[in-house]
Amino acid sequence: MELQHFSHQHPLLFIQQLQSIASEDETCCYGCGKLVDGPSSCCNQCKFYLHKSCAELELAPEITHPFHPQHLLTLLIKSPYSGRYECGFCCRGFEGFVYHCASCKFDLDINCAFIQSSLAENFPNYLHHHPLIFVQNHNEEVQHDCAGCKQPLSGPIYFCSDCCPFNLHKECGELPLQINHPYDRKHPLTLLPKSRIHPETCCCYLCKINWEGFFYCCSFCHFELTAEDVLALRTITAASHEHPWTLLSRQMSFICDFCGTDGDRTPYVCNSCDLLVHKNCISLPSKIMITRHHHRISHSHSLQQNQSENWECRICHKEVNTRYGSYYCSNSDCNYIAHVNCATDEEIWDGIIFLDDEDEESLLLNLITVIEETSIGEDRVARVIKHADHDHNLTLSSGGKIKDDNNCDACMGPLSTPFYSCDKCKFFLHKNCAELTRKKRHPFHKHLLTLENLEDDYSICLACARAHHGFRYKCLEAWYKYDKHPLILTYFDDSTPSQRYCDLCEKERHPNQWFYYCAECDNSLHINCAIGDVPFIKLGRKVRAYGHPHPLTFVKNIWNCPRCKICGELCNGQSLECKEPECNLIVHWECSTRLLKK
Repeated sequence: MELQHFSHQHPLLFIQQLQSIASEDETCCYGCGKLVDGPSSCCNQCKFYLHKSCAELELAPEITHPFHPQHLLTLLIKSPYSGRYECGFCCRGFEGFVYHCASCKFDLDINCAFIQSSLAENFPNYLHHHPLIFVQNHNEEVQHDCAGCKQPLSGPIYFCSDCCPFNLHKECGELPLQINHPYDRKHPLTLLPKSRIHPETCCCYLCKINWEGFFYCCSFCHFELTAEDVLALRTITAASHEHPWTLLSRQMSFICDFCGTDGDRTPYVCNSCDLLVHKNCISLPSKIMITRHHHRISHSHSLQQNQSENWECRICHKEVNTRYGSYYCSNSDCNYIAHVNCATDEEIWDGIIFLDDEDEESLLLNLITVIEETSIGEDRVARVIKHADHDHNLTLSSGGKIKDDNNCDACMGPLSTPFYSCDKCKFFLHKNCAELTRKKRHPFHKHLLTLENLEDDYSICLACARAHHGFRYKCLEAWYKYDKHPLILTYFDDSTPSQRYCDLCEKERHPNQWFYYCAECDNSLHINCAIGDVPFIKLGRKVRAYGHPHPLTFVKNIWNCPRCKICGELCNGQSLECKEPECNLIVHWECSTRLLKK
């Protein structure tokens, strides 16, 4: 059955269930932007899809809506504005069907337009000056924080169509206007939407935590309490501790037994263990992995003297008071220790929690299968291996002459023994590169990294901003042709300004930039001078060019250099060249950006 829909120039074919498509991107509905599932209409010629429910919206070309009651909203194929527009309910950009008010420039994406809602009655005007709309289920469309407690929205909410985004949890929108609280037994506390103007030097509780949500206040005692504190649970149980935690509603100074930092109110207490902790510290994970250490570290609320020999935090290098909580390495030959706040910093920890029976080593899968072993002295080594990223077996070479133009297909560096090679094709791997694990942790990044092989493409390294082929990991050692030793990538430089020069280009080195250094020969080089502008690109590899009809090949010109078709200068060094007959395009690598971009 075919349908001629107002949103598409070709007839659409109705299908009960989408069977298979080339890519996930093509399964998205043009109207709502969500994946197509169930009955739908499609144009196979254009890869255009509409849910049945989205296609039927043409039966409601105009609607009245409580989010914008003053005018009718008209259904449009797309926003009348250029580019993406912002939905008046969820405040997110969108590119599909839209209900639009031309007079007010108010828009609703169709996912939000049909959310069930009703006008909230008797909401105090002094808490918010516009009427609020109650939404029982917003289908996770709104991803802002609650204006009352500053926590992520979930469940039923109150919404203001005039202030985007102003949203409240149902609980926060229905808070009592006055309460009696143990903090101030003399006077009731009054709910207010916004703190009074405090002087810049104020160090009260709300200023200390930069609170911007609803709060309860006693104007006589100048006492203030956040809505989050009022809604706090009286008792909390957590898997990380065997006893329940009980809220102590008091203004009192204490040191948290779990993190070792000060608190001034509402601690949670474990009467069985005699512990006082911040509410947020109750959920501290027992075991985590951070970028600064190669083992998992464990949380303890106190350490015995024999559990560590060094009380200095290995992250901030300040003293750790082991009478309170810290993270430490439980390996017998390791004395790593860190403050709780240092170890759980978002730049250092990725937020993943390890259970006691989880083994991270199982994630670090090896990519090689040993086919044949041999003996070298007293050691057994793999002589023939099968690598997961190559079709043929690889054989170990530990000596002999190496051709100058052979590079490792993983790191793109010059070959040095020992290395593995393929007898059937020109494929080489340093032994160390062959033994790289599929997943790896690295101090440059807090997440677990996965190894990939860029066989027919190139990428830009986010650490050094250079293009490269091969594996995604880079080698930190580079060979400089005028130095017989490996150069080590170095940051610390205590040399005098008169010595901070590159030994190749003889130009000054910046004291706060990485450089390559040979300690034996006292050679220092800029990174570009040591390994070239594009050191991790393999000559002869091809790359797609969106600004040219043919693929381009990486070449290196030394003699008889033609002129670049973009800038007109001689193309010496690394360049991109079209090898198709009768096509003489060649460009500098630096000039190729406009050809390579989509």
